[in-house]
Amino acid sequence: MEKFEARQFTARYNKIMLYTFFAVLLVSALLIAIQTISEDKHEKSQLVEQFKTEAVAIDNLLVRVTVLLDMMQTNAQDFFQDPRISSSSYLKSLSMMGASGFGLDNIPAPYSTQDTGNLTGEGDIASFNRDVKSEGAAAFNLDLKNEIEMAFSLNSSFKSTRDSVPNAAWVYYTSKNKFINIYPWVPSSEFRFSEKLYKKEFYTLGVPEANPDKGTFWTSVYLDEAGKGIMVTAAKPVYRQQEFLGTVALDFTLEELGNYVKEFRPGQGALAIVNASGQLLAHSSLKLTDTSQFNNTLPEDIAAADINAACLDLNLEQLNQGYQYICYQLKNAPWRVIYIEKKPLFIMRIFSSIGIVFIVLLGSLGILLYVMKKITFREFIYPAASLVRHISKQGEDKSAPSRLIPVAWKPWFFKITETFQQNRNLINEIKQKNTELTDLNIALERYMPKFILVVSVEPGCGATTIGNYFAANLVKTGSDKKTVYMEYPNSHISSRFGFDDATRLHKHANGYDIWNDFDLGDVPQEAESSLLMTKILNQYANIVMQTSISGDVDKFIDIYLEPLFRYTKAIVVMTPNSDSTGEKTAAVVKSIQRHVRQDQTTLYTMLNRVSENSSLDPTVDFDIPYVADLPALSGATFTIPEPATKVINEIVERIERVHQICIFIPTTINIDQPFDSTLYVNRTMVFLGEKFGGATSSQAKGVWNSDSSGIVNEVVHLVVSYTTEDDLNRFANEVIDYIKVLKSELQQDAMALEINKKMILV
Repeated sequence: MEKFEARQFTARYNKIMLYTFFAVLLVSALLIAIQTISEDKHEKSQLVEQFKTEAVAIDNLLVRVTVLLDMMQTNAQDFFQDPRISSSSYLKSLSMMGASGFGLDNIPAPYSTQDTGNLTGEGDIASFNRDVKSEGAAAFNLDLKNEIEMAFSLNSSFKSTRDSVPNAAWVYYTSKNKFINIYPWVPSSEFRFSEKLYKKEFYTLGVPEANPDKGTFWTSVYLDEAGKGIMVTAAKPVYRQQEFLGTVALDFTLEELGNYVKEFRPGQGALAIVNASGQLLAHSSLKLTDTSQFNNTLPEDIAAADINAACLDLNLEQLNQGYQYICYQLKNAPWRVIYIEKKPLFIMRIFSSIGIVFIVLLGSLGILLYVMKKITFREFIYPAASLVRHISKQGEDKSAPSRLIPVAWKPWFFKITETFQQNRNLINEIKQKNTELTDLNIALERYMPKFILVVSVEPGCGATTIGNYFAANLVKTGSDKKTVYMEYPNSHISSRFGFDDATRLHKHANGYDIWNDFDLGDVPQEAESSLLMTKILNQYANIVMQTSISGDVDKFIDIYLEPLFRYTKAIVVMTPNSDSTGEKTAAVVKSIQRHVRQDQTTLYTMLNRVSENSSLDPTVDFDIPYVADLPALSGATFTIPEPATKVINEIVERIERVHQICIFIPTTINIDQPFDSTLYVNRTMVFLGEKFGGATSSQAKGVWNSDSSGIVNEVVHLVVSYTTEDDLNRFANEVIDYIKVLKSELQQDAMALEINKKMILV
């Protein structure tokens, strides 16, 4: 027994207490981490909801713009269904400005600058105003006159639109016929129509070629020429029937959008509104210009392409450098609302969440564990260490020195002393019994009967024939060992072989016994199988039993066959010729598999064809073809048909070939010099194949301890054969002699041989 030292015991206890401290600390940290994760999920959910609310509010602002543009477009196009007959006071108040222009610098009463826009254009007002008399005037243009009247009729819509949109700067109608009506009113000296307006996006994006759907469109960000700052325009085309006339547009500054975004999570991230061209329309922390690009506001190593352009889902997405973003595609403008923030490190979130609480918890936990350690040591560890020391001394048959032991522990010491004394008294008796048991185990290991169970799924499977073939084969291959054939639990073999039912044992002409003795006395049905095997095993080394399934499969197997399975080497399930799907056979196999161990018993399925024209094609392990003119089995001598011989021999061979022999071929010589031993591997495979019928090889890695070179690593080749007990005994000495030759040729100190997993060094 290893010498006991007290410090070994207490050192382990100290480790346990230390590990306990760290375990509690780890659990606390884990709980805090779980809480932090939960808070993080909640914050993410809140962020998504806040962002959604903000994005919807921006969309609602824009929906007012689109609704008002729809209204102005509708009012303009409806005007032409019932145009004004007489000229309005607006039209009459138009006056020429210079040689080729006109405008509404003089607003007619009762209107004021709050009620109207200034309509300016190029051309001669005499061409569309009958009230203007001038010599040489151009022909009267009714269509132009109606369009100008339509533009004047929009003044009330312009006014209500500007009042409804807080950041609206200008509302106007631009005609392809060289005039514009712009609200609020400004004198023509400050702004008037010019053809360069036709190059602006509020017009070019509305022409039929650019806008065949006649829908609302939005311009890029630009700087207002009138000094009202950065703005963007929303516009729609106006048609008279199918004729494009111009566009109605609303300019509004980006100040209002900036107010929306600047209040969103200040100091935590950046909220931006971006158009399809990547221009910034609003940003929560930056002052914008007409050239501000969204890409320029992103953190380093993050590009605009990293952000999903579709913005289909309101989910937080991850970016490089620990950033995360969420975006939303507005429904009423081709713009995206994007929020980006730096996600704090998880460990920082934990410390920010717990703060001083964690430090107090850690200190309190340390003090608590220290106090518990002292108390536990005094009340348990020290007495336990003394008890272990006492056990150690008793194991060495020595007396432990007397120590101060707590009263509650003394009975344990007395009991240990008494137990060791009793143990010493029994040692000699145990040694004697151990010798007897060893001899008995050796005898039991040698006694390994070959037991083959043939199971008939239903009558007509050919199970009786196959069973007798097995018995005849076992007699042939092992004539020195007694073989018996029997049918259980119901036997009709006496009538089949022509002997009297009262005959308990019949000697068949092929050399095996036919057992017909089922007089087991008055025993329970469940015990019949075990009692029968006890009688059979005492007399026979080879046993073939045929059984026919009847009634409920599971119940039949549980009562009659389950006690037999522990002895069987092979179970052969006969497939009926009528079982075309194999369903009946599969059910029996499945029920048997519940009871047998695959490492002890091998289960086979076999089809014995009874008809020449059988087209049955089930999945079985062995298929015996139909044999014409096959004589019926009887008590006379019979010969196993050639088709069945091959199958019977293979199964018996598998049962008997259970012994393993393995030769280790090294890949080094002279201790650690690499060497190609392929030739010796092939030579060894041929040698074992000739002796035992076959061999296989594989590679493995191994180490061995050399007296001169220490630990040697090498690859070894394992050449393996499986053989019968008779062949193993017959050729064992030749194998040893062969290995001695290899050892000499390969210059080895020793070579390894393994028989049935037991290593032998030659």
